[in-house]
Amino acid sequence: MTTSMTKTPLAVLAGLLLAVGCAGVPVSGTAAAGSGNDAATSSVARTPSAEPSHQPAPEPGPVKVDPAISNTLLGVLESKDRVRMDWSGCSGPMPSAMCEIRDVGSPIGYALKNRYLNVGVPIAEGLSMNEDPVFREQLVTLARWDSDPEVRSAALVAVSGFRDLKHLDIFREALVHLKVGVRFGAIEGLILWGHPEMAAPLLAAASERDFEPVLRVYAAAGLAKLGDPRGLPKLRGFLDHPIWVVKAMAARYLGEYGMAEDYGTLVSRIGREQNNDFVVAEYCVSALKLFGRKSRPARNPQ
Repeated sequence: MTTSMTKTPLAVLAGLLLAVGCAGVPVSGTAAAGSGNDAATSSVARTPSAEPSHQPAPEPGPVKVDPAISNTLLGVLESKDRVRMDWSGCSGPMPSAMCEIRDVGSPIGYALKNRYLNVGVPIAEGLSMNEDPVFREQLVTLARWDSDPEVRSAALVAVSGFRDLKHLDIFREALVHLKVGVRFGAIEGLILWGHPEMAAPLLAAASERDFEPVLRVYAAAGLAKLGDPRGLPKLRGFLDHPIWVVKAMAARYLGEYGMAEDYGTLVSRIGREQNNDFVVAEYCVSALKLFGRKSRPARNPQ
């Protein structure tokens, strides 16, 4: 009797749970209880919504800009000598305030002077932003064949922004040009090109064979920036060069890309440099940059 009374409530409870759990489940072939609107709502709720198709977006094509912009940039570049500013006497259209800013010696002030000394600087920026394929072909032509070294150098830097492997020969040809400005533009372009595995052999050759020491040290800095192991030893070697600007450049780039051990090398040279304060300043600045990279002695275990 006791057993029967115990089983009965359990059976009833199980039935109630089953009824509650299945209350929202419709029986096949029957309508759910309630009003017609409730039935319609339930039907809509049970119908899975169509998922939006996730098709890959088409690749964006080259951006064509207003031809007036492209043609104007090219025209100004080819006739840039008409708008060259003379900062020597701060005369003509240059405001007197700019002359005073030039003399302050701040990085921004010098950048302003450089930007508005030669129109090629803002033009090169504009050229690199244009993705019109026709315009790009015109720019490649300038980078490869233009007779003006400044135009060709600016075009080489702009072409590097396209990151196109087909332009390797353009840089290779420019590296053996007679004009220093063209070779400098080629080195700068290779550093910015975005293909270090292709640029490194050309930069290494320039760092050894170019007859201008300034370009050799700049090419060595490019190797160091790209992570090529040949770059830093070359920069360290240039610290002993007899031309002061080469030593200053080598010190500067060691500060940018050097290792912790270069700190001691630069500090040891500060007091020994007696000929040029620019070199001393670069030693100090680069040593400060490398100070945080020095290896700290390990703590003695307690």
